[in-house]
Amino acid sequence: METIQEILNFSVGTLTVGNVISAIVIFVICHIVIKYLMGPVERVLDKLKVDMTLRGFLRTVIKVVFNFVAVCIVAESIGIPIASLLAVLGMLGLAVSLSVQGALSNLANGIMLLITKPFKAGDYISAAGIEGTVKEITMLCTKIITVDNKDIFVPNSEIAGGKITNFSSEPLRRVDVVVRAGYNNDIATVKKALTEAVAATANTLSDPEPFVRLSGYKEYAVEYTIRVWAEGANYWGVYFDLLENISKAYAANGVNGAVPGMNVYMQGDK
Repeated sequence: METIQEILNFSVGTLTVGNVISAIVIFVICHIVIKYLMGPVERVLDKLKVDMTLRGFLRTVIKVVFNFVAVCIVAESIGIPIASLLAVLGMLGLAVSLSVQGALSNLANGIMLLITKPFKAGDYISAAGIEGTVKEITMLCTKIITVDNKDIFVPNSEIAGGKITNFSSEPLRRVDVVVRAGYNNDIATVKKALTEAVAATANTLSDPEPFVRLSGYKEYAVEYTIRVWAEGANYWGVYFDLLENISKAYAANGVNGAVPGMNVYMQGDK
């Protein structure tokens, strides 16, 4: 018994074997408590339906906080002042934050994007001067695939700091086409041709009702605006098919296009 007591009292400076064993036991208990506490945390994240990327980050942060508290408890048990430990960690944290300031900005903006959810993976967006389909949203950057199949990794700070246009958030999109016809065409005939072009275009919707109206007078031509609605997935098909059908309807109805012209008046000799 005395031998065991001597072993426990053996010290290096102020640190004894007994204190080390006590600290190990406390750390094991803290580890068990942390594992138990993570269960309710997981249930809360499930209830809030947090994005998987953000969920993993929050889980890691919470674990780090719990483990930091455990380290403080263990340090206190072996006689290390917590105030000194906090001061050292504070200085270390400041140095690290200054060295990775840009990454921290992207991280903070990534968290905001995952919380506010202006877009999700699979959406077609325009942001930071890039237009394409969102492939993946990470904590530091967003991966966008352009229409010509280029992978572009955009820092989250650039996306969150600018205007974001989400073309996929609504089920319907409006297709706007502006065309011109010469002044020598009858307005009713042009509108009839454009209405026929709309009717011949597949995947256009009747509700909301298509819009075909004269919308302006230009230097060489009369301008007409066509607005039709389509499902988001059919937008580009409707757009290009409508352009082709307008050309066919113009030809079928004898509508002349807008051709710049000049009238020259010659005055005879006096």
